[in-house]
Amino acid sequence: MSEDSNYGTLPHDSSLIQGANSREGNNDKISGKAWGRVKNIVTRSQKYPKSVFFILGTEFCERFSYYGMRAVLILYLTNWLGFSEDVGTAIFHSFVMLCYFSPIIGAILADGYIGRYKTILYVSLLYAAGNLVMAITAVPPPEWYGPALGLILIGLGTGGIKPNVSSFGADQFRADQEKERYTFFSAFYFAINLGSMLSIILTPILRADVKCYGNECYPLAFGIPAALMVIATIIFVAGGSLYKKMPPSGNLIGRVFKCIWSGFCGRLKNCRSSDTKEHWLYYADSSKFEPEFIKEVQILLKVLFMFVPTPIFWTLSDQQGSRWTLQAEKLNGDLGALGTVKPDQMSAINPLMILVLIPIFEKFIYPWCERCKFLHRPLQRMSAGMILTVISFIMAGVLQMKIEDSLEPPLKEMESGISFYNTLHCEINIKTGDGLNFKIAPYQKSIYTVITAQENYVLNVTSCFPLLSKKVTLKPLEVNRMFVWSKDGKDVMLIKRQDLRSHPLEGKSKLSIFNGGALQNTQIVVVYNSHKGTISNQSGILFPSSEQKGEPFHPIYPGQYNLYWQESHDQNWTKHNSSFSIGQGAVYNLVIARNGTGVGSRTVLSLLTSVEVNTISMAWLIPQYFVVTVGEVLFSITGLAFAYSQAPITMKSVVQAAWLMTSAVGSLVVVVVAQSHFFTSQVLEFMFFAVLLTVATIMFMAMSCCYTYYYTSGHGNGFDDIEELIIEEKNEDIPLKHSNHPKHK
Repeated sequence: MSEDSNYGTLPHDSSLIQGANSREGNNDKISGKAWGRVKNIVTRSQKYPKSVFFILGTEFCERFSYYGMRAVLILYLTNWLGFSEDVGTAIFHSFVMLCYFSPIIGAILADGYIGRYKTILYVSLLYAAGNLVMAITAVPPPEWYGPALGLILIGLGTGGIKPNVSSFGADQFRADQEKERYTFFSAFYFAINLGSMLSIILTPILRADVKCYGNECYPLAFGIPAALMVIATIIFVAGGSLYKKMPPSGNLIGRVFKCIWSGFCGRLKNCRSSDTKEHWLYYADSSKFEPEFIKEVQILLKVLFMFVPTPIFWTLSDQQGSRWTLQAEKLNGDLGALGTVKPDQMSAINPLMILVLIPIFEKFIYPWCERCKFLHRPLQRMSAGMILTVISFIMAGVLQMKIEDSLEPPLKEMESGISFYNTLHCEINIKTGDGLNFKIAPYQKSIYTVITAQENYVLNVTSCFPLLSKKVTLKPLEVNRMFVWSKDGKDVMLIKRQDLRSHPLEGKSKLSIFNGGALQNTQIVVVYNSHKGTISNQSGILFPSSEQKGEPFHPIYPGQYNLYWQESHDQNWTKHNSSFSIGQGAVYNLVIARNGTGVGSRTVLSLLTSVEVNTISMAWLIPQYFVVTVGEVLFSITGLAFAYSQAPITMKSVVQAAWLMTSAVGSLVVVVVAQSHFFTSQVLEFMFFAVLLTVATIMFMAMSCCYTYYYTSGHGNGFDDIEELIIEEKNEDIPLKHSNHPKHK
């Protein structure tokens, strides 16, 4: 998934990018092209520690849990808890930010105090508790403090798992099982993306297609991820006796910060001294920090400096789960033979494309790039990924422009909107006090008209009934429907009801029923025509007799429906002989009338549309998802491999924490922009982010031109010597050898 290409850490003996002149002269590439290695987990299982299978099962369930909850989160915040799109986006990215700040705590706990096994176990319990809180507090009525607690617990829990679980898996292998370790990372990566893809497809179905307490079933949509997290914890504990549990190696992250602080303070104390040193870090207390460690921190800082522009990439990429999902709400998910896609299912395209693109890039595109000397260096590929992400947001902005062009312009300050509905069996003619004339056929409606708001607005209705003259009040910025009907078949009446003029969200439509006297004292239920079994008031959307005069509007999913009515509770339900079709994103008024006044008159259904269905297909999101996913493959996977290769082997856990921090900072930028309310149009916001990443890309490319590559060889197990080989990118060809590390999820 988008921000998850930096998930987990590699074992310390992984040299991901090696120069051509490395000490051991090993020319074998660490290549991700061998996706067949995943199946080797089974075919060569006798060579694998049994504990590995428990870790893979744990990771699959944990990623299913995280992305299942995350898939429906933005809609839960905006449509169930009632937050605005800006506030919902800010909360969503605050949660993501916590998820990528908290791994520092997890890394410190694991490395410095209690070890990886206990850290994963304890935070898994915290994680599961957070999911359970989310599921329980999703029960009506909506309230925010329970979900807030749940998100905090999940953010802290997933942060404890992120920096530890893949390294814990790597710890299970012997030193002579290097090849098996690499196939483990392929399987680990596969489990991550498979779990996330399946959950993003499933949980929106549970949310939308299952009803709980008469509403969408958020308790179930959060409950299944909670159950998967509990299962993940059980699987992890079940393998406890099989694990190799490495003792804590010391708080390296804390020691790095202390070294930097000591060097900074020492430089300030000696700012006027004539005794200059190679680097300000060498002013650190030599009794606490040996020269070799200071040298490693110096190299680390050069790598971290290259991270400075990278958070903006995550600022854009992470919005696939927030702004792009909200954009999908405004599109038509009907894909014909492929069925109807829900807005929160669209982000499943990302892991699906990742699973397809990685082997293509590794087997075909990257080898071709190396032969042609095109995008064959890591920083070049990262720059290309950033450029593609810019393009994806320009595409999102263009699509958003088309969406906004299709919307009805808002009313001005002294304007009012009005539509007339004829529920009679004969044509009517309506003349207004300001000279407008509406001729409306039976069971039809007038066009929506914007007029000047006023009191005592005169309406004269001519029909097959006696003339009706009435005065109504039309308030500013108010939209109304006027229903012309006859209760007794003798006199004409007129009822004013408020209208809806905006497209419903969440892939739904809205439906109201106006019973023009055709059915007396009945309750009505609207049911999918595919419904099997006995009809009851629980079979579909219930409209009691009090809700059959044009209000309220009920949310309804697209599909083919039948109408049933029941005159009393002890009678059977009667089915109308005609069905009707509901589209996506529309507002409907179902008029129930009679085709005459005599004894032989029949009940007539007429489905009238206030707001037309969404006209732009959700399929138009696929190109921008494809472009941003290709950008992610180039940037994030390459970026983590680059960072690992450049950092001293003893500093790789620090690099991992820093790489996770870039995602956190990127989400912080989204929170600031969303809460500033600076942009009145989503188009402008998308274009702003595109420009922001363009500036960051130019900065990154300029920094890349001046960057000097550092290479390390050796196993880095704490006993081997480390030999550093320096090659300048501008003078040498730097081949990028590909890693099998999992994406950071």
